[in-house]
Amino acid sequence: MRERLDALWRLLGTGFAFAFLFGGGAVLALTAFPVVHLLTPPGPKRRARNQHLIHLIFRLYVCMLRTLRIIDLEVEGAEKLRDGTGRLVVANHPTLLDVVLLMAMIPRAQCIVKKELWSSPYLGAVVRGTGYIRNDLEPEELLEACRAALAQGDSLIIFPEGTRSVPGEPLRFRRGFANVATLLEAEIQLVTITCRPLTLVKGEKWWMIPPRRPLFRVVAGDRLDAKGWLGYEYRSRAARKLVRTLEEYYAERLANG
Repeated sequence: MRERLDALWRLLGTGFAFAFLFGGGAVLALTAFPVVHLLTPPGPKRRARNQHLIHLIFRLYVCMLRTLRIIDLEVEGAEKLRDGTGRLVVANHPTLLDVVLLMAMIPRAQCIVKKELWSSPYLGAVVRGTGYIRNDLEPEELLEACRAALAQGDSLIIFPEGTRSVPGEPLRFRRGFANVATLLEAEIQLVTITCRPLTLVKGEKWWMIPPRRPLFRVVAGDRLDAKGWLGYEYRSRAARKLVRTLEEYYAERLANG
């Protein structure tokens, strides 16, 4: 009976959390963002304030999830996510909550988002107001947008798989993130995310909750300097080498985690 009540509570809590997330985006677009825009002229300062607002809202959201006992969370190396600016934050992507967790921990975060979010009635105004980068930009335009984000001190969150992981399948990273890293000679902060038992994975509906409360672990690990990968004759070889190295890095840590 206790297990059934716990499952029912988590199911109701998960539904509330999803409604809060999407409904909250619409509320922000209609209330807090207009206030920021009224008090701040267009430009980097306005984007920075909007990003910090999202950071605070996501911190509140994660606190709510933990308080309602929908998830448990362990964080290792949180100071590494707070003490740097103008770097790439590269992470694996097992669940739908990954970007929320990272943005809750990083005060100034940028990310590359699906183009559909820009026209979303719930989150469109949010992603536009924070200056998040559309994934359908031309390569040169995308690179310049990433360069500008790093130059103004933002941490750029990148999931090199391009989408959520498929459970049971090996990680396959796309080369785009490595091209950005080597072309911009950026610092890379590696983050490993695990969830046991898995929930909110690719292809799974929100109501398909696991048999017990999931534990998320976020581990901020090694830092790499992309300049160290530039000793190759061709930059494309450096990018391929970086991809293979990080695939091995994550495979080892996920196997031991």
